[in-house]
Amino acid sequence: MDTKGLSRSRRKGTHMNPSEPLSAAQLLARNLRRLREERSLSIDDLARRTGIAAKRLAAVEAASAQIHLDEVSLIAPALRIPIAALFATE
Repeated sequence: MDTKGLSRSRRKGTHMNPSEPLSAAQLLARNLRRLREERSLSIDDLARRTGIAAKRLAAVEAASAQIHLDEVSLIAPALRIPIAALFATE
C-alpha cells in the first residue's frame, strides 16, 4: 500500500481526527479487538484458534501491520462471524 499521501497518524494506525474516516486497517483493528473481547478471548486464544502468531494479531489490532486476506479468512470463522463484521462501520 502506498502511504505517501497518508498523514503520519494514519500510517501509524492511530486516528487523531474524528471527522476523518477510518482506514480499512483501523476499522478492522477496532472491530477485531471489540469482537475478540466480546467473546472473552485473549490474543493467545485467538492465535491458537487461527494459527496466526499472537504478536502478529496484536500488531493487526494496533493497526500497525497490514493484514492479508487469507488471515481475515482464518479470523472470521474463529470468532464465528461473517468476514463483513470485521469491516462494519457500526
